[in-house]
Parts: sequence; C-alpha cells; structure tokens
Amino acid sequence: MRKNRTMSAAAPLAVAAAAILGLAVATATAQDKAAPEAKGRGPGRGARKKGPPGPVPRLADGHPDLSGVWNGFGGSGNDAPNMQPWAAKIVADHRAHGGAEDFEARCLPGGPPRAAPYHTSLFSTPKLVLMLFEGNTHMYRQFFVDGSDHPKDLKPTFYGDSRAHWDGDTLVVDTVSFFEKSWYDFAGTPHTKQMHLTETFHRTDYGDMEMDVTIDDPGALTKPWVIHRTTTLEPDFEMTEYVCNENNQDPGHLDATLGADGKPVAATKPRGVPPVQAKKAPAPPAGPTPRGVDGKVDLSGVWVPTSLNLPGDPSYQPWAKKIYDEHKAKKGADDPERLCLPNGAVRINPLPYKIVQSPKMVALLWEGNTHSYRRFFLDGRKPNLDVEPESYTGLSNGRWDGDALVVDTVGFNDKTWLDATGKPHSEEMHLTERYKRPDLGHLNVDLTIDDAKAFTKPYSFTRTFTLAPNWELQEYVCQAILDNVY
Repeated sequence: MRKNRTMSAAAPLAVAAAAILGLAVATATAQDKAAPEAKGRGPGRGARKKGPPGPVPRLADGHPDLSGVWNGFGGSGNDAPNMQPWAAKIVADHRAHGGAEDFEARCLPGGPPRAAPYHTSLFSTPKLVLMLFEGNTHMYRQFFVDGSDHPKDLKPTFYGDSRAHWDGDTLVVDTVSFFEKSWYDFAGTPHTKQMHLTETFHRTDYGDMEMDVTIDDPGALTKPWVIHRTTTLEPDFEMTEYVCNENNQDPGHLDATLGADGKPVAATKPRGVPPVQAKKAPAPPAGPTPRGVDGKVDLSGVWVPTSLNLPGDPSYQPWAKKIYDEHKAKKGADDPERLCLPNGAVRINPLPYKIVQSPKMVALLWEGNTHSYRRFFLDGRKPNLDVEPESYTGLSNGRWDGDALVVDTVGFNDKTWLDATGKPHSEEMHLTERYKRPDLGHLNVDLTIDDAKAFTKPYSFTRTFTLAPNWELQEYVCQAILDNVY
C-alpha cells in the first residue's frame, strides 16, 4: 500500500490488532541479543543489514550531516523493564484488550521514542535538525541545536520539546514535557510528567547510524530504560505521503472490543473541529534580505500569512463550477480540513508556517491543519509519479531563478479545497510558486494554478507573509481535538 496507505473501511478488528501486535513481535524478533539493554533494536521496513559505504558527510560547520532517508528505527516489542506495579498493571490491561486503546491505530501521534516501521527523513542544518515522519501521522520533530534551553512553563505535547547539542560527532537530543496519555511504545507503557528522554544519533559512516535512547521516568519506572537502535540509509528511496485518518474505520472496531468494562479512547465530534483562530502577528522587522553561505536568498523563518482566501474565483469549467456552488451552499459543512485531512499545497491555514532551508532542500512546516510538511528538492531530480501518482501535497521540485525560488509541483489528487470557500480542482492541477523575500520581514509568493480539466484558463495571484522573528511553531494535533483526547 504505497499510495496514501489509508486504512480500509472494511478492515476487521483482527487486522487492526494484528497490525499493532505484529509490529511488536517483528521488532522483538530482530533484536540483537548481544547488545546490552537492546530492547528496541531492530531494522525498519525492508532495511538492509549494512548501509552503503562511504565517509560521513558534514555540514558547513564541520559537524556530521545526518540528512537522508533512513529505514524505520524499530521499536520495543517487549515490556519496559523495571516498571512500577501500577504501570505494569496498565500494560497488562492494554494487552488484555488487544491494544484496542492504541493511539497510533486511531491516527494520533505515538510520541517518541516510538517509531513506526516506515521510513524517517532527517534534515540537518547547523542550528536545527528536523525529523520528518513518513508513517503514523506524517508529522515532524524539531531538534534545536542553537544553544537554547527548554522554555519555561511548557505545555505538554505528544512530541515534547527537544534541545540538542553535539558531543564530538554524536548529536545528543534532550526532550521533556510530554503529553501523558500518549503511547511511546507498542505496549502502551504509561509515563508521567517526570518523563525525560535522551536520544543520541551517531552516523558511523555514510550509510549507517547508531542510536541510543534513555527513558528516565521515576514516576513510572524504578530505573531508566535504555534502548539501542541501528538504522541504514536508503539513498535511492523517497518517502511518500501517508494520510492515516483518510477513511480510517479502525477506531470504531477497536472501541467495540473494549466491552462493558472498557471505555472508548475517543468520541469523535460529528461536525468536525472548529476553525482555528489566528494570533495577532507582530510587526515585521526591517532590514535587508538575508542570504546563505551559498549567496542564495535565505527564506528561513517563521512566517504568518496576511490573507487566507484566494482573490476572486478561477474561471471554472461547468462541472467544476457546479461542485464549487455545492460547497458554498453547504457553508463549509463538508470541509475536509474540519475532518483533519490535509489542506494540500495551495490552501493555507491562519496559523504560522516555518521554512527551513539548505542548498539541496527546503522544508515547509505547517503549524496548523495536520501539522505536516512539504519538501522542495533542489538537487535536480524529477518527480517520480510512478511511485506516487496522486497525493494531497503533490511532488515538488525547486530551482533558483535569480533571487526567486521557483517551485514546480505535480501529482495531486482532487480531494483538497483551494481555500475555505470550497474551490475545487482536478487531479491534473499543476502548481508553480515563486518565493521572493524582498527584505528581512516580508515573503511574497506568486502562485499560478494551471488545471485545464477544471479551469478554462490558468489562475494566478500573489500571497504575502510577514516574519515573526520571536515565534516558534506550536504543536497542533487536529485529530486529538476531533477525538476529544485533550
């Protein structure tokens, strides 16, 4: 199931339970018995035993470049050692219910150090390392390598707050402030507000990486739990889009197994999540356009949109105009955003966006909607529509045209709206964007949508953003709001 990997509406409970428990068995079987405390060691989906040879690549500052697509990091198939009695009882209850309460089966983030068997991409810059997930909720983690400390009065989140530093050639990541209900392993080992996670990433050569995870939670464990993991690089593989909650019927099946003694984890709101409210953006700072070490305009920063809906309407073909009129008549009742489906590449949310830039790739992170990301590849590759012919965000390749980053995106499905009014498009949509930063505080994006199946002519407009230099993206989990998990 490469394309979107959606849950089947006809999938029975046994399939869902087997998927959860089977992953645990597979990773447990693959453990390296010789490694101390190697409870979580194991290859990811299709992992090779040894990665491709070569020297460790390095960033401009001399530190190892961890960037690349890595095989799944594996997870623990065994119970956590040294659990306190109350925690062991909860794990036993989860097992008795066949894992029916598992957040991952409900399209909620597992939370670190849990890892899905799908691939994971690391994207390194000198001051920030991104971990981009293919599986689970297709979200991301940020490891700040800028010398900053954990902010005070943190709000607990699924992924926590991660600050990192280099110890020689090893990246050490320190994460705190976890949402206590999340499942950080397949067994659903509980954790408390005291949980403190330390992860190390050491790229031993071009194609291999060693990772150690230490879970310190005196509220649930009698002593820290240490996990050793390995992973290998897949240089010719590219991650695809994963939309877990598209047609996912598993929560209903799983709830049914809990019986009279259990309680459903979630009670889905029938009308979807309410629209998010934007914070007032700060005044954009003044100053010259920043540039990277390669001389290119640096688009990096946290950006706030100044407008959301498209100016005017595209010139629609009759069939598309009919669909648009139907959406408007329903006044947003069938808005896919309210059901936590991706907005796609054109529609934007009032919450901020973040651009992370390197010479070979630009990542566009979303705070709102599905808290996911887009990637613009600048290495000259062509979109491989044989691997993923249709997706919500498409396949994007970029190039520099003077001081403008030109992004060309194809391979869309027809399931997204172009804005909140319900403007449709077809699967033949071709999107061209030109990102321009005229000064420090402003970002202008010229968009041209070419869709001969749905439009009578191309549709072009300009969207503007302002820089919020002291803002950082906050965790937004639409599905947790939809399911009343918070």
